[in-house]
Amino acid sequence: MPNKWTGKGNPYTREEVRQRLQKTLAQKKAIIGAGAGTGISAKFIEKGGADFLIIYNSGRFRMSGHGSTAG
Repeated sequence: MPNKWTGKGNPYTREEVRQRLQKTLAQKKAIIGAGAGTGISAKFIEKGGADFLIIYNSGRFRMSGHGSTAG
């Protein structure tokens, strides 16, 4: 559900997501998850058709020149 203050966020309900993933499994297809540490990579993962995103915070630190362990 979109964030009530910004209007942005997940446009799907939990049940809609579960139904879509179950449909993919019923078709004997793989469910694809991809990791994103920055917004730009998340945008391209979405456009590429991944089923879900794995979000981690180390991308922000790496973009600032720090190692991943800084996250």
